[in-house]
Amino acid sequence: MAGFENHAGFSLSSTKLQVVEVNYVGDQFRLVNVDEAYFNDPIDFDNDKDTKISALLQGAYDELLIKKPLNCSAVSFTLPFELLYSMQIPYENTLLYRDLIEEFRWELSVLYPFAPVKNLAIQFFEIERCIFNETASALVFAVPRRFIQLLDNFCKKNNLRLRFVDNLHLAAERSLSLSNAIVYKGLTLSIHFNNKYLSILFAFNGKPLYFKVIPLKDASEIPDHLIRETHHSSTLKIERSQIEAAFISGDEISGSVVQTLKKVLGLDFILFNPFDKIRPLPQLYENKYYLEKYNSFAPAAGIAFRIG
Repeated sequence: MAGFENHAGFSLSSTKLQVVEVNYVGDQFRLVNVDEAYFNDPIDFDNDKDTKISALLQGAYDELLIKKPLNCSAVSFTLPFELLYSMQIPYENTLLYRDLIEEFRWELSVLYPFAPVKNLAIQFFEIERCIFNETASALVFAVPRRFIQLLDNFCKKNNLRLRFVDNLHLAAERSLSLSNAIVYKGLTLSIHFNNKYLSILFAFNGKPLYFKVIPLKDASEIPDHLIRETHHSSTLKIERSQIEAAFISGDEISGSVVQTLKKVLGLDFILFNPFDKIRPLPQLYENKYYLEKYNSFAPAAGIAFRIG
């Protein structure tokens, strides 16, 4: 495929590093690696120095390489919710780009008063009005530049080239495009959660409509949050019955959790496989992560599948 190069996607969390590598062999994409390595100590992104984070990242990366060297130089990363700031605000495209970014920076400083707003890299998406929202809005994501620089330095040290840095839920959502579970038309819901955060993403005809990240004390809070967020509100005019399909991804999600959410919300949540439509190398049929933990690799898969 013209324009595609072998590419590895890494998903970084406080406890481990996951990798999904995709190569283009002959005339087709091939999945060549699905793996993870735990850090010697959990990362405290708020308090650990960059030198410690880099050392832990390097150690996990070396462990992955010992098992299977990369066959690519281009890599991308998804970052954990702890490092990301997000908001969705009314949007009028009347400002110049630079003025708009400064407006977003000011709004972030109000919403996150302790964030390093002057040193945030900011990206945004325009959300158009539709039958579910009466006002156009901007979905804004920001990450401290120091972490992008840390990843860039890591890549240079290892003769790699950093291509993309993305929100882990948006990357997981992208991996749906190579899953048999995807439904492009109508209103869809996807959720991603771990033991600290729940994120919710509504899309309409495949385009993001609404996004929210909710800190968790424990997983028992998830059903109540989802009940509130899937009901008609001043922000989003939806009813649960309008949701055409619901998808779930995250780390260590059990079948019982999926069944509980189905029962509570009346939605047939799909614990989707991001590798459904990509052909693996034969040895991956013996890989426990590919066979059993595929859903937890949705962010790494989504960023690995990204080509532009």
